Amino acid sequence: MPSLEVLQIIWWCLLGVLLTGFALMDGFDLGVASLLTSLAKTDEERRLMINTIAPVWESNQVWLILGAGAIFAAWPIVYAVAFSTMYLAMFLVLACLIIRPVGLKFRSKMPSQKWRNRWDWALCISSIIPSLVFGIAVGNAILGLPFSFDENMALQSKSVFWELFNPFTILAGFVSLAMLIAHGAAYLRLKIDHQIAEKAHGVQKFASFLALVCFIAAGVILNKAFLGFTLESAPLSQNIFTKVVGMQFIEESHELGQRFFTSSAMITSLVAFFGFLISMVSGKRKAIVGFLGTSFSIIGVISTAGFATFPFILPSTVVPNQSLTVWDASSSRLTLFIMLIAVLIFLPIVLTYVAWTYKVFSKKLILKDLADPQMY
Repeated sequence: MPSLEVLQIIWWCLLGVLLTGFALMDGFDLGVASLLTSLAKTDEERRLMINTIAPVWESNQVWLILGAGAIFAAWPIVYAVAFSTMYLAMFLVLACLIIRPVGLKFRSKMPSQKWRNRWDWALCISSIIPSLVFGIAVGNAILGLPFSFDENMALQSKSVFWELFNPFTILAGFVSLAMLIAHGAAYLRLKIDHQIAEKAHGVQKFASFLALVCFIAAGVILNKAFLGFTLESAPLSQNIFTKVVGMQFIEESHELGQRFFTSSAMITSLVAFFGFLISMVSGKRKAIVGFLGTSFSIIGVISTAGFATFPFILPSTVVPNQSLTVWDASSSRLTLFIMLIAVLIFLPIVLTYVAWTYKVFSKKLILKDLADPQMY
């Protein structure tokens, strides 16, 4: 059996892979639905857009379940703190994720245009909100949340909502929203043969540009205006009370400068930069290039957030010494090992199922396909 430290690193990497998988797969679902009321004007055009994601959205949700399950099982304290302090925001996301499948199923049940328009707006809004909140949540995970523990390890926290909003987290939210809209637009270019694809090309380029500007601005603001967390003393122990954490302005700390602006974080931020750039310059006939560009931008942004904050997973702004790190917030060695075996068995099955789903529904859609009674 691998050592606890090795298992913790493996699960930190797996968590990143699962969250990235969710952003890549379910991200274009959210992006397409976010554009539903702006790109498509007629009922047929909106149906065409909906049917690009309708056959695969359920399999895409598997990544969200896997990611949430991984946090719950491998990092239970992180799960408890995040969902306690950001309860209202998470509840809002959950409500939106409930509305989306209901909208997909109910929209075409009645021929009334008013009925369909209302569900179209519900699908659009319930996709924009999670895309924005996910970025805001990641931004707050970087800056820290107000929580602490008493001597019995009982969590001391309160649910916050308006406190989650500040210049950096708002920019992080817009990075997420614009990035996923660009990803959804790139997916539309791959999946439909219609003039909507031409409109989606322009949206993809603009959204990628906006995401890049917000990404750079967020980095500048983070460097100039916010405190970062450093491990002054950190024995490799699962006792969260044994470490000493310092707080400094990033531009004044050599350690934080190294973590945020050199080495791995800088490499992944360059991946994000070139992903956005490729998306912006991709030609109208190179839809696959645009989709690869948005995919690399997502991978780069999420990886940058992970590497820049490592080994912290969730810092505490109330008692910094009780911040949660890779080393002290995980489950036991045996639990991590058993779960790793389960992942090695079931993740290939999930990947095979997802690949099969996309192969079956790989056809490019045209308006004539809507005559099929199985279409939404």
